[in-house]
Amino acid sequence: MKHIAVVEDEALMREELADMLRRADYAVTEITDFADVTGQLLALAPDLVLLDVMMPGEDGFAVCRRIRSLTEVPILFLSARTDEAAVLEGLGIGADDFLSKPFRVAELRARVAAHLR
Repeated sequence: MKHIAVVEDEALMREELADMLRRADYAVTEITDFADVTGQLLALAPDLVLLDVMMPGEDGFAVCRRIRSLTEVPILFLSARTDEAAVLEGLGIGADDFLSKPFRVAELRARVAAHLR
């Protein structure tokens, strides 16, 4: 079973993502402690990371840079930021995909499946 880490500070969004992914038969870990996201992700060794951009403390871009320097795990950004600059920055620093909120659930499922192939 593939393992997905969901890094999202908005509790309702995180829980809905986790529920949707579990119904699709993925193992899911919800990251709720944002003090050491990078360390937690490295310890979990997930098959895919869903990563929010705007989080308390360190933003998702900084987390992505550190994770990318250590591992090639696929990183899919989920963000309320819809501006082209944010998308280009995310992809430019090593994310594999960028999906703006609100997004279609079917599209998210398809992108997750594509990155896990």
